[in-house]
Formats: sequence, C-alpha cells, structure tokens
Amino acid sequence: MSSYLWPLAGLALANLLGIISPGPAFLMVSRAAAGRSLGIGVALGAGVAVAATMWAAAACFGIALLMTQFVSVYGLIQIAGGAYLIWLGISAWRHSRDPMPAVQSAAAPASRDGIARAVLTGAWLSLGNPKIIIFFSSIFVALLPHDAPVWVRLVAVAIVGVQEVSWYTIVAFVFSRPKVQVAYARARTWIERALGTVLIGLGTRILVAVRL
Repeated sequence: MSSYLWPLAGLALANLLGIISPGPAFLMVSRAAAGRSLGIGVALGAGVAVAATMWAAAACFGIALLMTQFVSVYGLIQIAGGAYLIWLGISAWRHSRDPMPAVQSAAAPASRDGIARAVLTGAWLSLGNPKIIIFFSSIFVALLPHDAPVWVRLVAVAIVGVQEVSWYTIVAFVFSRPKVQVAYARARTWIERALGTVLIGLGTRILVAVRL
C-alpha cells in the first residue's frame, strides 16, 4: 500500500496545480458567486467538479482510449459543449451593461431551478473541453503505475473529485463576500466582457478541433 502513496500524492499535487490555475471555470464560478449568490456559485462549481471527475474516471480506467474508437460520439459532445460556451460568451457580452440583479446574501437560499441550471452550466463547461481529458490522461499515465490495482485508481479519482469540489466551494465563498460583490459591481461590465471573450474563444477552439 505504501508504494502507491507517492504516486497518489504526486497526482494530487498535479491536479491541484491544474485546478488553481485561473481558467474559464474559475471565472464562471467567481462571477456567479459575486454577481448572484453563494449557492449559485457552489452549484456551478459542483457541476464543473462532477464533469471533471467523470473525465478523470474515463482517463483512469482507459475509457478515454475507448472513446477514440467512437470519434463521432465524442465529436458531438464537443460540438454541443463548444456551441454552449459560445452562447454563454455572447450572452455575457450582450448583458454586460444590464442593471445588476439583486444580489442574494450568502445565507439566502437559491431557487431549485437556479441551482439546477448552474450545475448543468458547470458540467457543460467541463464536458465540452477536450483539454481536460487530455490533462487527466497525461497525469494518470505519468504518475500512476500501469499495473495499479482498481482500489488505487478509485482513490485517484476520489482525490480529483474532492479537490475539485473543495476548490470551487472556496472560490464561491470568497467571491460571495460583500466587499468582493461591491468591487464586482463596479467592474462588472469589463468582467462580463472579458469572460465573454474567453468563453467565445474557448468554444471556437473546441469547434475548430472537432473531428467527426
């Protein structure tokens, strides 16, 4: 058992560094928490975490290799994800000058529909990004022994899930603080436009890379 501790620790460190590097998911979660509520930010982060954990499991158990045999299926997932990201980016630009919606306090419960939409948005953000499965495939191949037993692979996937949920919950909590919300409101137009540009660029890159 001890022989697998270092590979698992290395995988945890590599994944943590990948998570904390600011990207579209970080921007989306921080924006949701600062502009709407803690609950929406946490829900969006949970969606990102669920999808990322699914990709990690796919990479860990070799499903990623199987998917290469079904290029059209994976291509359709990419098309849907890329198109959705572009739509989110265009929406961010279109509504960047809209009046700020009433920001809920951290203790105020978010609506069930709002939470469901946030989870789905976060999930699509990860499911449609092929870089994520490439990242997980790389770190699992590089850091886990090829003959690692199933329990080690399950622990590795669990590490990814716990880290993803923990990080985005922290991000949502920080950006839901009143001072951060005030700062966000002041710079909202430029933040929305920057986010929109990032999402449109990412979605476009995904669509260009699709192979059916």
